[in-house]
Amino acid sequence: MSSRHLSRWLGGAFALLATTALAQDQRIPGFELEKLQLNPGARDSLVLSTGDLLEQGRYRLGVTAHWEHKPLALFEGDEEVQVVVKDRATLHLSGAYALLDWLELGAQVPVVLQWANDLSSIGLTKPSSAALGTPWIQGRAKLLSEEGGSALDLGVHLGVGLPLGSSEALTRDKNIVFMPRLGLGKRLSDSWRVGADVGALVRTETYALSPGVTDPKDELGTELNGGLNISSIGEGLREELVVRGTLPLASSPASMEVLLGLRYPVGPVELYALGGPGFGRTPGTPSFRVLAGVAFGSDAAKNLCVEGSSAPPEVCPELDADGDGVKNAADACPTQPGLAELKGCPDKDDDGDGLLNLADRCPSEAENVNNFQDDDGCPDDPDSDGDGISDSKDRCPREAEDKDGFEDADGCPDRDNDKDGVADQADACPNEVGPAENRGCPDKDRDSDTIVDRLDNCPDEAGTVKNNGCKEKQLAEITTGRIRIMDSVYFDTGKDIIQRRSHKLLDNVASILKSHPEIEKVRVEGHTDNKGNEAANLDLSQRRAEAVVKYLVSRGVARERLEPKGFGQTQPIADNVTERGRSKNRRVEFKIAGAPEDAQPVQGTPNPENIQK
Repeated sequence: MSSRHLSRWLGGAFALLATTALAQDQRIPGFELEKLQLNPGARDSLVLSTGDLLEQGRYRLGVTAHWEHKPLALFEGDEEVQVVVKDRATLHLSGAYALLDWLELGAQVPVVLQWANDLSSIGLTKPSSAALGTPWIQGRAKLLSEEGGSALDLGVHLGVGLPLGSSEALTRDKNIVFMPRLGLGKRLSDSWRVGADVGALVRTETYALSPGVTDPKDELGTELNGGLNISSIGEGLREELVVRGTLPLASSPASMEVLLGLRYPVGPVELYALGGPGFGRTPGTPSFRVLAGVAFGSDAAKNLCVEGSSAPPEVCPELDADGDGVKNAADACPTQPGLAELKGCPDKDDDGDGLLNLADRCPSEAENVNNFQDDDGCPDDPDSDGDGISDSKDRCPREAEDKDGFEDADGCPDRDNDKDGVADQADACPNEVGPAENRGCPDKDRDSDTIVDRLDNCPDEAGTVKNNGCKEKQLAEITTGRIRIMDSVYFDTGKDIIQRRSHKLLDNVASILKSHPEIEKVRVEGHTDNKGNEAANLDLSQRRAEAVVKYLVSRGVARERLEPKGFGQTQPIADNVTERGRSKNRRVEFKIAGAPEDAQPVQGTPNPENIQK
């Protein structure tokens, strides 16, 4: 308490004893002494509500031991004259669960054991030594999210303290107590994050610790409070520095605390500790406090993902558990070293003919079953021309099909008169050397801007290389088999409504298609993440692809040149464990007809501040 807060209370107590020999001990008015609330979800801070919630479906359960020194003392001026509660130990049981992607529910129940001094000399009753503390329930809602494309995290928090503790042990207010808060946070780098919250502890009643005093300075009522923190992010050891303060609206002094915290994953749990000094004499602000605890849950398990950890591969999709160069998320055999060509699985010899499957053209049939053995692994007749196609299947069994540099399934060589790598039968200019992308014809540059027409966004307008052949900056470009976009196409959450901020990007795609009539067909592909129902995701991706086609048609692109195709969640290009990975999977791609079906998907890197939901 402040130098003036309880000095009047102390003086009043002595005056009471001096005026009556029959005076009996007076009980300190019942109230909740504890001012610190934990953050059960603890996604960012152990104590502050900085707008960063658990991801949907994740939970966290914690047990925290809490020790405070001198949380309640009496002062005369600046001199401490009586300690009421010398030490207080509390065991906090807490839990949080993210019911929705934007809603987290939590609760905490404290059990208090305290050491109070004998106060009979000043006419006060010693507080009880043990009791249930005030149980708290809370809800936290996400308003803005950095991972969702906003500039920062922003959330609201409402805690409700239930009057179920003990008035005699100073662990209960007479009525329900409310704690509304507004929290915000922002990532500073890949290693650090800053956060803050501001709010109030709303009591429906004001308690005067020195009743009968004309101008009391030790009232307990509604208080404004808040804090700032900076915390490390990532895997392994995490640090946190917190500065939090209280400004009472009743007649009572302000106070402040500085706390330093550490968190570290060990096996399936997270260990943590937090402690530091308090400044000021507001009741409930100790001279020093220390907390230490252990938490278990799906979010705590994420911190196990460090190189060399024994965490299950499905928990750590970005690691490579078997060291084969394929990340767990894409590895079909995450605990067995394998080959990238086999999605991380080891090569095998399924038919037992001595050839591993990758080198075996018939991996399920032993090649020597017909008493003929070569290098293809297939049990069929001889291959007279050695082109890998058995004579019974070779239309040209005496001519190797690849001698002119081409290979298909008929076993016959394909002529390439101009030696440009495009077979004559598919070469629009069989006597002129040209790239396959130009159907074997030489590249041209009709606007003479050094960018060939097939890669020039504006083939009839001289531009710059930086702008892909145009005078103005481009948001899309023609690449091999695709029109690559530099940002994502954004839709309203869960809908097929294109957001206005994507119109300029799609206008650029439409302009490219109108400038390149030789592109006969483009497949507009819609993709989603794996959140929600698979059938619903497939339907949403199809509707989004059709919405993009409709927009391009409105900008002058012929409908017959466009094919909308939704793939739902079946073709991810990143993991679906983190929000950043899911945001990459929610995408639209533009694939030019004739591109290989197994071509690697290409997408422009979304602006980190514009990652769509």
